[in-house]
Amino acid sequence: MNTYYSCHVAKWYTRTFRFVRSSASGSKSFCRYLSSAQVSTALRPFYFLVHPDLFGQFPRAQHINDASLKSLNSHLDSLLNHKKPRPVSIQFYVKDKNVQGILHTVAVQLNKTTARATVHDILSEFDLPTKYVDSLPEKTGKPDREIRWHHSFYDATGTVNPYEEEYTARTRENLYSWLIKNMGEAERRLSVSKPIRQDIVRLRQSLIEDLKLTELTWERGLGTTHLRGCMQGLMALIAHHQEIKAILEGRAIHFGNETGISLSGSLVLSTSEVRNQWLKVIHHLPEQDAMIRRIPDMQKAVSNTLLDIQVTHRKYQPFLLAENYSQQLRRFVTALGDYRGRNGYPKSWPETLSNIQLVVESASGPLMVSPTGQILVPSSCPPAQLVNFITENMEEAERMINNYKSVRWREKALHRQCKEELGLDFLEKDDSVTPDMMAECLARLLEASYRLSPLLSGARVWVTHYYTVMLDGEICIPWNWDKEKY
Repeated sequence: MNTYYSCHVAKWYTRTFRFVRSSASGSKSFCRYLSSAQVSTALRPFYFLVHPDLFGQFPRAQHINDASLKSLNSHLDSLLNHKKPRPVSIQFYVKDKNVQGILHTVAVQLNKTTARATVHDILSEFDLPTKYVDSLPEKTGKPDREIRWHHSFYDATGTVNPYEEEYTARTRENLYSWLIKNMGEAERRLSVSKPIRQDIVRLRQSLIEDLKLTELTWERGLGTTHLRGCMQGLMALIAHHQEIKAILEGRAIHFGNETGISLSGSLVLSTSEVRNQWLKVIHHLPEQDAMIRRIPDMQKAVSNTLLDIQVTHRKYQPFLLAENYSQQLRRFVTALGDYRGRNGYPKSWPETLSNIQLVVESASGPLMVSPTGQILVPSSCPPAQLVNFITENMEEAERMINNYKSVRWREKALHRQCKEELGLDFLEKDDSVTPDMMAECLARLLEASYRLSPLLSGARVWVTHYYTVMLDGEICIPWNWDKEKY
């Protein structure tokens, strides 16, 4: 907008603004809303239920009730001043009337346009009498209509936008405010799912003892109800097919995304497949064992062909199926051997590549250096392309491997400290969260522990890329949560 146009817009806005204000001030209409004293009187029984001082033995409830009361008071202040605050949802803890030490959460929707209606809703939500509010006259006449200008008015005239703070708050989400709004519901769901988690512990122990398993694990983030169903399904399968007990004895079992056998010999059972498919794979386990014994020789062949490079698999993906991996290696080592016989390797290469890690993946995989310093190569990659890639990236790969070892050590130390200081019952991360991401997240959680610990005490936390409350009460927070104001 040019200067001439800006000046004329400003003059027009100013004239219009003066006209509206003078018209409003000359209005004879009058509106009698609830006063702040009447609101306080009406809500007195409510304050006796939720006041933070009543919850000294329950830090999370005390913290959330305190924050919710502040939000409510701010909301009511806006209504009393004839402003239109945005609708919000808040939660309060209340004590059980019959059982001492038991708390319940009550959600309150603040979406009414007057203080009177808001107060009436709150009292009704908590089963408190509304007689006092009902006895007050609602209004007489019409109130002055509030003028809410577009932000361009304030830009053009240079006047202060009274709604700027409200707008900024609406567009900003941070960890603290998210926890205030959601930890009550998370605790409720966690309480409901507690019997399921206890069942999982019992079923796991029973399966390990009955089958003489070395371990029983499952995919990260698998819901508790679904996991319990998988364990019950395996027990039912064993009850109907006793012959498989001898096959499973001494093995490890993992509930994952596919069904097969891993490179370490663990039986992987897909959580989405029917039990008959599990049974078929279990019966073929002895044949799969023979294939697994051949894999180290195939890895050694790749390593020898590439100057003793370390052939391994991706970190945080330990349950790669052996059959798929065997096919990838077979294709890859054949092409690589042919290339070396014809071309050899660049003279710039060192005598050995033993400090570099190579991961052979599916034909559709990427050719890249992973965040942990491993070189990822698809089994379909032309050897000439791989050689060029190694030449260009070997120094960077070595640097990232060394950096990973340092960050991984720091992550483990921060994990222990964070779990202890925040009083967490469970703390894990998604596979896509790298050690440096996790370390950064944990360090910032510790910096803010004085404020976050009352909310997170006893919580089960997943560090991911998003906010959500799981059905079983576990919460997901993004690794790069907004640390503003901490």
